[in-house]
Formats: sequence, C-alpha cells, structure tokens
Amino acid sequence: MNNIKYHITILSLCIWYLYLCGVHKYRSNLFRKNHLFFIFLLLSSVSFSQQYTNYTTNDGLPSNHVYKMTQDEKGFLWIATDKGLVKYNGNTMKTFTTKDGLATNDVWEVFPTPDGKLWYLSKASKLGYIKNDRVYAFKSENEGEIFNPILSSQVGNDIFLTSSNSVHVLKEDKWKLLKNNHLGDSIPTKNYIKHPVVSSIKTTELLDSVFIHDQSSKIVKSFDFGDMLVQIHKRGQITDSLYYWVNDKQYAILNLNTLKLYKRNFKNEIGLDKSKHVRINLVNHEIQISGRGFVGVLDENFHIKNPYYIPKHLDAHFGFIDKTGSVWITTFTDGIYYLPIEKKNVKYCLTGERVTNIKEVNNKILANVFNKGFYRYDTSKNNFSLFIEEEDYLYNASYIKELDTEFYMSKRHIQLKEKNRIQRIVIQNKVSDVNDIARQIVFYKDYLYGSYSFGINKINPVNYKIEDEYEQSGINKLYLFNNRFLVGTSSGLKEFKEGVITPVLFGNQEMNKSILSITQLSNTELLLNTDGFGSYITDLKSLRPLPKSEFLIVNNAYVENNNIWLATEAGILKYLKTDDTFSLQMQIDKDNGLPSNSVNNLLVYHDKLLVSTNSGMAILPKNIHKTSQLLDVYIDTATYGNQDISNGNFRFPYKSNNNLNVTVSHIDFSNKNTDFTYNYKLTPLSKDWINTNSNNFSFYNLQPNTYTLYVEVNDIKKQLSFTILPLWWQKLWFKVLFVLVSVLIVVLISRYFVRQSQFKKTQKIFEDKRLSELQLKALRSQMNPHFVFNSLSAIQYYIGENNFETSELYLVKFSKLIRQFFELSKENEISLATEVSLLKNYLEIEKLRFKEKLSFEIDVDPKLDVENTKIPTMLLQPIVENAVNHGIFNKMENGLLSLNFIYIDKQIFKVEIIDDGVGFVNTHNQQSKDVKSSSVLKDRLHFLNHTNRWEISYNTKEVFPNKADKGNKSVFIIKKK
Repeated sequence: MNNIKYHITILSLCIWYLYLCGVHKYRSNLFRKNHLFFIFLLLSSVSFSQQYTNYTTNDGLPSNHVYKMTQDEKGFLWIATDKGLVKYNGNTMKTFTTKDGLATNDVWEVFPTPDGKLWYLSKASKLGYIKNDRVYAFKSENEGEIFNPILSSQVGNDIFLTSSNSVHVLKEDKWKLLKNNHLGDSIPTKNYIKHPVVSSIKTTELLDSVFIHDQSSKIVKSFDFGDMLVQIHKRGQITDSLYYWVNDKQYAILNLNTLKLYKRNFKNEIGLDKSKHVRINLVNHEIQISGRGFVGVLDENFHIKNPYYIPKHLDAHFGFIDKTGSVWITTFTDGIYYLPIEKKNVKYCLTGERVTNIKEVNNKILANVFNKGFYRYDTSKNNFSLFIEEEDYLYNASYIKELDTEFYMSKRHIQLKEKNRIQRIVIQNKVSDVNDIARQIVFYKDYLYGSYSFGINKINPVNYKIEDEYEQSGINKLYLFNNRFLVGTSSGLKEFKEGVITPVLFGNQEMNKSILSITQLSNTELLLNTDGFGSYITDLKSLRPLPKSEFLIVNNAYVENNNIWLATEAGILKYLKTDDTFSLQMQIDKDNGLPSNSVNNLLVYHDKLLVSTNSGMAILPKNIHKTSQLLDVYIDTATYGNQDISNGNFRFPYKSNNNLNVTVSHIDFSNKNTDFTYNYKLTPLSKDWINTNSNNFSFYNLQPNTYTLYVEVNDIKKQLSFTILPLWWQKLWFKVLFVLVSVLIVVLISRYFVRQSQFKKTQKIFEDKRLSELQLKALRSQMNPHFVFNSLSAIQYYIGENNFETSELYLVKFSKLIRQFFELSKENEISLATEVSLLKNYLEIEKLRFKEKLSFEIDVDPKLDVENTKIPTMLLQPIVENAVNHGIFNKMENGLLSLNFIYIDKQIFKVEIIDDGVGFVNTHNQQSKDVKSSSVLKDRLHFLNHTNRWEISYNTKEVFPNKADKGNKSVFIIKKK
C-alpha cells in the first residue's frame, strides 16, 4: 500500500511540475518561487524508498521519544530522550539516568565541548556534564533555583545556561548568575555575549530592532529585524564570533568580529515556506541547521549547502550529519532513523518489486518486473516506466539483429517488436497455454533456436513454427561465441553441433558444474557463472577460477573495459584486470545501499550502476566507494588486580592477584559490525601481534615491570602503559644482594668440600704410601729369615759331614753376605751393581752347598750403567733362590743357572733368570704347598707398582717344554719412573 501511494505521489508531482513548466513563460515568477519546493517534494518522495536503519527501544533506546542527537570529539553519538541520555558507539547503547546522577531523565539538549565533556540540559535543579562515563551535576548558587535553559549556547568549552530571563555560567562547582534583565515580566532586553569587543545584544519593546553593545555598553551597531524577533524560536551564540536568530521561516547570522548580519529565508534556501523546530548547531566543527523536513550545513556565507530532505512520513523534527557524512534523524514516536552516506547517493526504483533481470536490448535498457512486465529505463529522468505490460513471470528479452526483431518472452507469451509494431506469437501448446517455444532465443545458421523445459526448439524465422526438437534438460543459457553454439546447463557446459548436444571438454574433462549464465570477456575468452562454485574464465580449452569467487552463486556478470561486475547472492563483486590477472577490488552490498544482497543482474550505464534485485531496482554511482564508519578504537576498561588503570592511576604494587584484564571497544556505525577484529600485543611480554575478534584481553601472572598494551585496527593505534612495582624482595638491590650472597655461600661450600676432598685424597695417598712401605719392609723381613735358615742348614750339613774346612769357608762367605744384607736392608732401592754383587755372593754360597751340581753364570749388558741404574732391594733374590732350591736341587743331574741383565733404554732394562731344573710343574707335583717366596714376590710387585715409583712386569715360562726337566725362565722388565 505504501509503495502504491509512493508511485501515485511521484506521478502527481511530475504532472504538476510539467504544468508549471508549461506556464513558465506566462507565470515565470510563480515558477521561480515554487520549483525549489517541487524538487524538495520530489526528492522527499524518492527518499521515501531509501533504506533507513531504525533504532527503537527494541535496540536499546530507553524511549522512542528522542529530542536531539549530537556527536562528541571522539565520535560517540549522544541521544537525548525523555527517559535518559544515551551514549552510542555503533555497537552498544549506554544509558545514563537518575540512577547514575542525573537530576531528571527528561534530557532535551546536549552540547559536546572540545575538552571531552558532554553537557546535558533540561528543566532541573542540577545540571552539568558527563566525562569518562561519570555524571557531574551542579546546583545554582541560589538555593532551590530551577533551571529552564531553553536558549542556552556553547562557546568553546564554556556553556551558558540561558533562559528567557537569565544567564548562568559554571564557576567553582556552582552555576553563577551572569545576567538577569527583564522587559516587563518576561521579555529579555539583553543577551549575554562572550566576546572581546561585543558585550551584549539588546532588543526594543517592539521587538523590531537589535542593538549591539561594546564592553563599555555603548551601541556600536543596530539592525532592523522586522518580524523575525516576534516569531523567535531559538537564538544564541554559536561560536566565539557568531550569533544567530532563527524562527520557522528564516534565520540570521551575526559576525561579531565584523558586525555584518546575514539574513536568509527557507523559501530561497531550500524551497520551504517554513519549518518547525528549527535549530542551528555547531557539530563536528561545522554549523548545521535542521528542522522538520531537512538538515543541511551552512557554507562560509551561511547559505544551506547540500540539504538533505527528510521524508515527511518519518515525521522527524531534527536531523544531523555525522563525521562520515551519514544522516541521523530523530522523532518523537519512532526513535531514530539512520541513513549511511553511501545510501544518500543511491536512487531506488520499482521499490518492493521482484526485478528478475536488467539488460540492454536494441539500445534500450529493460528491467523484467515479475507480474508487471518489461520496464524501460528513461536515461533523462533516471527512472523506469512500463514498456510492455505482462502480468506473468518474465523469461527474457532479446534482439535478433539478422531479423531486426525484438523478442519478449514470458511464461505464457512471446511478443515480437518489429518496425515499431508489437505482436504476439501464437502458442502451439493449446492444452496448457504455456510458452514451450522459447524462453530465450538465438539466431544460428539461418534458424531461430529457443530453449524450453526439455531442450532446444529449432524455429522457422518466417512463420515461427517448430521444425525440430533436441532434448536437453536443465538449460539455463544459450550463447553464440565464435561461430560455436554453447549451451549452459545445470550439468555443465555443452555444445550444440549438427543437431547433437555434447559436453565441452577441458583437457579431456567435462565442466559439470551448474552454469547459470555466460558472459563474454574478450574475443577469445568467456566467463562461466555457476550456481555455488563462483565464476570461471575459459578459452574453451582450459578453465581457471576467478579469484575469491569460490562457492558463490553468480547469477550474472557484466564486463566493462577492464572491470568485471559479478551479480551474486552476496552482493556485487567488482574486479579489475591488471596484467592479464583479475583482482577483487570491492564488494557492494546492503551497507552500500543495495535493496538486497541477492542480486539478479546488473548493468553499467555511463557513470551509473543499475542493479536488479527481488526487492527492486537500485541506481548507484559506478565509482561508489566504501566510506569507513570506523571512527575510533578505545580502551573501555583496564584493570590490574581489580584496580582500574587510568592516566592518573598507572603504578601498582605487585600482588598475588597479578592479572591484567582489558576490554576494548570501537566507534563504528556501519551495519557490518559483527566480524570486527583487533590486533594487540603486550610488551615486553610478547613481541608478535595477536589477532582476535574478542574485545576482552587477559594476561596472567604478570611480574614487576613496565608494560605497554598496543591495540591496532586499520590505521588506528592505541596504547596503554602501566607499571607493576616490585615488593622489597623483588627489587633489584635485593636480587643483586641475594645473588651475591648465594654465590658466596656456594663458593664457601664448594671450597669446603674441595678441601675436604683434597685432604681425603692426600691422606689416602699418604696412608697408601705408608702402607706400601710397611708391607715392603715386612716382605723383606720375611725373606731374610728364609735365606738365613737355608744358609744355616748348609753349614749344619757340612759340620755333620765333619768337613770343617768347607764349613769354615761357607761360614765366612755367609757372614759377609749377612753383613752386606743388613747394611742394605734399610734401603728401598740399591744400584744394579750392588744387586749383582749380592746375587753373586749368594750363588757362591749355594754352590758350596750343592758342590758340582750347581753351575751359574751372570751376564751384564755393557750398555747398562750398573752404578746409576736402580733396582728394588732383594727383588731378584727370591727367584734365584727358587731356581736353585726348587729347580736344580730336585734335578737328578747337574744344573745351570743363568742371569742376564739386558739394556732396553735409559729407564728400562730386562732381567732373565734361566735354569734347566725340573720346572714349576714337577716342583708342584713333588710338594703339596706353594713356594712361599713366589707368593710374596707377587705381593711385593703389587705394592711396588702401587707406589707410582716403579713399573715392573714379571712372567715365567718353561724353557724345555718337551723334556722331563722342563726348566724355567723368569723375566723382569723394570722401569723406574
């Protein structure tokens, strides 16, 4: 119903406008006065169909009764309602009420100041500002005074509470009275001015003039105002150099510096006779004027430039333009309406209609409107009008150049237009009365070919009779390319050739994806648009996907020079060709003004982009670009151990609950505000950026240090620094002292254990050395009695034989040997010469005892320095003794004992003791116990080697292993270290 009314309104306005144009030469004055107003009405009607976003109580507003909106320095929107004051960042609405400190919830005026404060005004006993989400409220210096600041103004950071009879300013946390002048009971005579020259503006009793006073109260200028002051609506100082008056029909601006007055009326400026609720505001460093039906910006000469006309049906009383150029509109009943800047430049046609296609047919741009017909685009009026009425589903429209005929195909009809005459083709299917001749049509080899439900019809171009049929289900597109007849089907790309439909092969493989449409890219390449798999570029030999179109439903495409425009179910994708490569430039969707993201088709006409959707037509600028609605990123809350971090509170002592919790937010008024991501890092804890779509960051177990949190979104960068102070035991001096003490303790302990270990090692070496010496002495003491016993036995033998001479000789030699032994028994080592002498004396004594049975020989290598070469005392004697007493003694015949001293090097020599006795084997067979001196020798060699002064090896072997008397050879290799 609203759409029908809309079209009737447009038609009526057009007829009226044509009438005015017709009488222009007779009534030129009337035309000049009314053409602006007509344009306003026309634009308002067009704006009717623009897509606003409506914010109500369902979206977080405390009330749908909204007085005014403004935007502060940071970009936050402030919404004054009768049930509270709202701060909006595009994502969340924070409402301030009496619970937060307001004197009343009915707030009807707001002023943002450069110092970051948002001043709120209403009829109340306390008024003030909000800063950092904290409400500040101040009373009058006159106890109990109720403010009614209907004429208040802002100059810089100062707010002047101005009522009809007084002016207050905030000083020392009190609203103090500046002016209190009356004319009679209610008419003010002066208005307070903050200016270095002008002090006040005074009016007369008749309200027909104003007088400008300087600081000395002298009149410096006067102006005739006529009826402006009688119908006054608002007045006040708006900047440090501008003062204004405004009523329903006109406004005036006074330059306080030049004392020049600018008078303007709405009739001349925007074509309106009058407008209610007109206000002039300083918003985002520009002067905006708003009233019922419009909002605009004043230029340097205070004319209204680029006014935006608010549709009448919105019943809005105020509007303002934000930092991005978007429009916000307030109402008393329906909350807020929002129109992004992109949608301001979009024209909507056929609103609410299902427009299934748009294409150019024989130099005409046609839109297929379901159940309405084919509509033609009027390029001069930038609008569509009915061309061919058809109350049914429309298939296609085509122009066959060879026949100079246009074909318009719908579900039940085919209409021809040739030679400016339209006629219908008789449908052959009389049963269902359904068009089964052609849903789309091409001219190929002198025949028309049309697709239908089950295939392709071959149609006679003269009488339009079907001459042949070719079966193929699921046909979506017939396309002629380089003399090839291509068929796009739901099962892939086919080719019609010589009456046969066959698949087109790409490298021996079929293209089996559902093809919705085919678009020519160049003389050699096509674009295949699929159902759910994006678009593919092909030369009919190979395929390659169009980047970033994967898994999209691409309904159609339009190629313009180096640009590709895809009509998809996710909006429009624009591609640019560079060096034979297509790259995605932008995506156009509902945020940019499309009626729907489901786009059926599009067409580029000059600088316009014509888009058909199931919700109507949209005409966009071809060079449309996205205006970022992201104004700022800010740190909403930051706490360390439940303490707030702020500019004045950023140093905290270390505590056990040492966690950092941060909540960030952003100011972004775009409709796409759900996939927002942040980049952040906390230095020096982390070096790499972290990307997240969560606005809550947490860091745990922070140690004492100075930290900086960095947050980045696009080119917006924010940071927060804070310091965790160490406790006394975490400070540097304590850590250094602790390390030094720890190192000292470790050094002392290590030194103690090293000394203990060294002492134990030294003590052990000393004890081992002492033990070895004692053992050597004990071994020598064992060998001495043994030798003495053997010698005395020999003497006893001679005495028993009454051989006193031999006994005496033996006793003399024995006594000399004993004397020599005792002299050397105190020595650990003796010279090799002494050892040879001892052995010779010993063997001579044994020879006396054994007589001719024992023969011996001693051979000393002349290379040996026998005087300086040392040998352990009595080392060889036990072996020599064993060889005599156990080897030769047990032999039946005479025996020979040989001692060889052989030079090896300066430190090493070898000793060989060789006998031809019975050998060790026979000796052990004859005796039941081991020879004690041999066992003692092994022990002695062990201890000698253990002293680290000697390195002595000893081994024995049989001399004659194959004889009965095997003999024995003992070998010593002696090295003195």
